[in-house]
Amino acid sequence: SFTRGVSRMKPLVLVSVGVLVLVMVSPPDLCQAQETEALVSLLISKLAGLWHNDQVDFMGHICHYSYRPTISRWQLYYKGKMWCPGWAPFSGNSETRSRSGAVEHATRDFVRKALESNLITKEQAAAWLNN
Repeated sequence: SFTRGVSRMKPLVLVSVGVLVLVMVSPPDLCQAQETEALVSLLISKLAGLWHNDQVDFMGHICHYSYRPTISRWQLYYKGKMWCPGWAPFSGNSETRSRSGAVEHATRDFVRKALESNLITKEQAAAWLNN
């Protein structure tokens, strides 16, 4: 939902505002200002890349997937999620060290749950994979 998306963006917004305040409070000379502006832009684009939401057509259904960063024991992890609103009453979830792994493992978890609940068959899954 929108409010969950907004709450997930809070850390990015707080860091961005903090960096901008630091830049504005101590006005450097012109050359240093350009370097600082480039650093701020780089930092913001790097942080924004840690979150991702998208959708995919999965067996004729529009499904969503996302990943977001989380810190556990001072290590960066990614929580992944795949869900298909209106079709499956469950979601696939994961927590891994890589962004792509988070989506992959969330998808595997979703497919495992779909097979266990007889929402799909192994034959349907194999046919979908071959297309």
